[in-house]
Amino acid sequence: DGLTWLDLFFKVCPRHSILLKRALFYALCMSTCFVLSLYILVPLKIRKLDRDDKVHIKWRIFATTTAAIGCLTTFPLMVCSFNDDIPTNDEKSAIQLLGINIEMSPVLLVLAHTCTLYTGAGVATVVQIHEIVTRQRRQGKTYTYFHIFKMICIYPILDPFWPQIRNLFTAPILEELVFRACMVPLLQQALGNKTTTIILITPLFFGVAHAHHAFLKWREKQPWKLIVLSSSFQLLYTTLFGAYATYVFLRTNSLWAIAISHQFCNYMGLPDLSFFRPQFGRLSHIHRHRWYLIFSYVLGFAAFICGFVVILP
Repeated sequence: DGLTWLDLFFKVCPRHSILLKRALFYALCMSTCFVLSLYILVPLKIRKLDRDDKVHIKWRIFATTTAAIGCLTTFPLMVCSFNDDIPTNDEKSAIQLLGINIEMSPVLLVLAHTCTLYTGAGVATVVQIHEIVTRQRRQGKTYTYFHIFKMICIYPILDPFWPQIRNLFTAPILEELVFRACMVPLLQQALGNKTTTIILITPLFFGVAHAHHAFLKWREKQPWKLIVLSSSFQLLYTTLFGAYATYVFLRTNSLWAIAISHQFCNYMGLPDLSFFRPQFGRLSHIHRHRWYLIFSYVLGFAAFICGFVVILP
């Protein structure tokens, strides 16, 4: 009688051979559908609203969730065979191939590895909190370290609420589901053990998928030079993160590990190097500690590189 979709998704997924060009075509289709959902499923009058407007965000969450569900639903059809006579030494189901499991050790290891990259930012935050508390106490105020820590590190998690729900929760999970969990097993099936090739190819879909932001900037009538520079930079760092996330997924087979790493990176953002400037910068007041901070950034980067051997071999 053969296998049903439910059998493929939850029980066993006999995998058939797939040509590389077909795998790339499927990956391109998923990437395109994810991006187009923001234009097809979101009404024009909603798209004209500010990107951080809560109504706009809710519609975008609806659109990308719908696209992700579509990718999730079609995944077994792309990688699995309904013929249960195909011999296989791998008894994984589709849901296991997607890395949807409850193992916590990969999540903790990957989060620890990602945190090392932000050692410098963490030290800068500690120094900033100490400087603020010291200054406040000189003025006769009694702010505690924990109070300032909450203001700088905790309150921004959900403030503003809907933009942070998008940035820290829905976007990382949905993007990792589509651009890593659905694409990596597909390319792995076509390329076999060519891990380096998979790591190089997969991020391109993730990076290019962000290129539509250039259209949004053009619609806002931003200068062409600014559009090109900002879009190129965004393409660079999304592709680099995509390569890292792909590597991590290949090593851990954990969707939650890469999703939480993505969430943490979105929370931390790009490094704030304004401490180099003695004035007119957000961190200018800790300029005198710049050499300690530089050392912390270098140390963190070195620890991150070493982590590929120690934490994620």
